[in-house]
Amino acid sequence: MNSVEIDLIQSSIDNGRIYFSRSDVSFFPKDALSERAADDSSTRTVTFIAGPFTFETTIRKSSNVRLSPRKTFAPYLKSVRAEAGDRLRIEKRADREYIVEYLGR
Repeated sequence: MNSVEIDLIQSSIDNGRIYFSRSDVSFFPKDALSERAADDSSTRTVTFIAGPFTFETTIRKSSNVRLSPRKTFAPYLKSVRAEAGDRLRIEKRADREYIVEYLGR
């Protein structure tokens, strides 16, 4: 899997979060994943490049159905004027590097 498309929901906009389906778990290196409340120093970061913004973050298992980067993407989402219902494409460029592309509606 080289890319994933994501539908933004209102919670994404309100909280600056990008939510992946839990079924996308293989899209990320195993050592980048942690439980929701975990503060595990052994968890390694991945890099998301979103326009002019770079986010170094780990990926949390935020629920039984979702994964999300721990860092907020609010600056990027605001810069593209994202709204609920818009889409993003996340492309895996390298083992630990991802490109975020705003697709709109």
